[in-house]
Amino acid sequence: MGAVRIHQQRYSRVVGILKVVLPLTALVLLSLVFLLARTIDPTKGIPMAEIDVEERARDPRLSGARLAGVTEDGAAITISTETARSDRNAALRLEVTGLVLDIEGTNGERLRATASEGILDRAAGDFEMTGGLVIEASPGYRLTSERVLGLLDSTRIESPGAVTGTAPAGEISAGNMVLRAETGDTPGYRLVFGGGVRLLYQPEN
Repeated sequence: MGAVRIHQQRYSRVVGILKVVLPLTALVLLSLVFLLARTIDPTKGIPMAEIDVEERARDPRLSGARLAGVTEDGAAITISTETARSDRNAALRLEVTGLVLDIEGTNGERLRATASEGILDRAAGDFEMTGGLVIEASPGYRLTSERVLGLLDSTRIESPGAVTGTAPAGEISAGNMVLRAETGDTPGYRLVFGGGVRLLYQPEN
């Protein structure tokens, strides 16, 4: 009986100690959590959320706009943009950036023009390209200009200003340039330079 009583006393003592130690341990751990945790500043926004919602509401834009169709002369035309913004005064008029124009003729003729910005006017059926303008046309033309005008329903691309670059025969410069569709017995597409054309012939080696 004496051994049982001693055992019960030891058990009660251990239980009593644990009742004191365990709450103290939990309190210490909880304190460490609060001390080591990084303080959050509620005034700071999420680093990745750099979108001005109010600005977007005032100036809505469409990303990755694309327009594709076939002209009256049968050429396939595709216009793609990085961003497009509708004109407040003309819903069908778009101010665009990152403009890429692709035209493929009925006989495989190709033209690509790229510009940093431009205007697409679906109501008027035309477009304008400006800024960093580069024009590539078969069979080996690579030209630069400040401005290009074109139509959406027929194949006509016009550069009213100076054009410089390379042609199949060498370096070329001109006061203006027009790409247009030809009709008649021999339909096709003609690239015409005007306004003081200069060609520096470079024979092939």
